[in-house]
Amino acid sequence: MLEGRILVSAIMVVVFGGAVLLSFTYAPDARFLPLVVGIPGLILSVVQLIKEMRAHPGFKIVPEEHRREVKMFAWFLGFVAGLVLFGFLYAGPILVAVYLIFAGRERWYMALGAAVLTWAILFGVFERFLGLPLFDGLVSQWIFG
Repeated sequence: MLEGRILVSAIMVVVFGGAVLLSFTYAPDARFLPLVVGIPGLILSVVQLIKEMRAHPGFKIVPEEHRREVKMFAWFLGFVAGLVLFGFLYAGPILVAVYLIFAGRERWYMALGAAVLTWAILFGVFERFLGLPLFDGLVSQWIFG
């Protein structure tokens, strides 16, 4: 049986690889953002997969590691759900702050600073500087049409 960490790394390689390959089916202007996120993510995922495979030749699942991986997937699904429902500009900073407070055990002012910085990067770099409109979220589309 595969160890959980190796399985998670392999899944991330598939997800980022799929995102990069799928982005080539988009128009040139639309493929820029998926490539900006997907290529570094794919490279880092491949490096992590290689690192995990070298570290654990036995492929055993340890219950504590399994619990941590379930928590990681829960956070990941929470981030995805928040971004899909409320969009990057609204959910992104809130999710970063919540993660830092509860999972990272950071103080509230550090989490608030990270949330403000996240919003500044999302709005300033992507929306204003690059001119890439970020996904607004399904809730705002339902409310505002």
